[in-house]
Amino acid sequence: RPDPMFPETRWTLVIRAGRAGIGEPRALEELLSLYWRPVWVYLRARGARAEDAEELTQELFAELFAGAGSLNVGADRGRFRTWLKACAAHHHLRWLESGRAMKRGGGARFVAMDTALLEGLAAATEDPDAAFDAAWAATVMERALSRLRAEYDSGERVGDFVLLERFFGAGEAPSYRGVAAEAGMSLPQLKAFVHRGRVRFRELVAEEVRDTVGSSADGDAEVTALFQALR
Repeated sequence: RPDPMFPETRWTLVIRAGRAGIGEPRALEELLSLYWRPVWVYLRARGARAEDAEELTQELFAELFAGAGSLNVGADRGRFRTWLKACAAHHHLRWLESGRAMKRGGGARFVAMDTALLEGLAAATEDPDAAFDAAWAATVMERALSRLRAEYDSGERVGDFVLLERFFGAGEAPSYRGVAAEAGMSLPQLKAFVHRGRVRFRELVAEEVRDTVGSSADGDAEVTALFQALR
């Protein structure tokens, strides 16, 4: 049964579109809304201007779905992350070789892109592949964290996630003893609470990854690679 918080918009969606031989605008919009960030960061890291990277990203997803029937896509092709990165590289190369200038506002636009916070990722390394992987990992983590928040918010103690989130941020974690005192919990209770949250978060990350790979073995390797990309 499909999870409404986890729509079918990854490898399985691309495969379905390919088998049908048609583009699916709604599916394209959902897929682009999830995965445009790593593509945009990758193109920026390859030297594209910000506005060109945005147009190229929108155009790439539109082309992928419009020609899905001829892409020979399938789970046996491996990881969706690797496939999408290769598609982005090929699309950028064709654009460079053509020497054409993107027409501002003339391309298909499926989602609004807020790129201000992504410039740092694009500039953090001279390796476009590393930039893509870091942005991909951040996207997956953000999605998993959003799902974790929804689970907590739908429970009896809506404020629990606010407490848990303090241990998921960047930088040094807060004092367990101090947070326990603020929350009216014993130290063992707080540590058990945070441990359960972290275990569930990793489960959600694994679920996010599962639909972007071709096998369970690929899934395990992809989760490992994802956490390494954020180090």
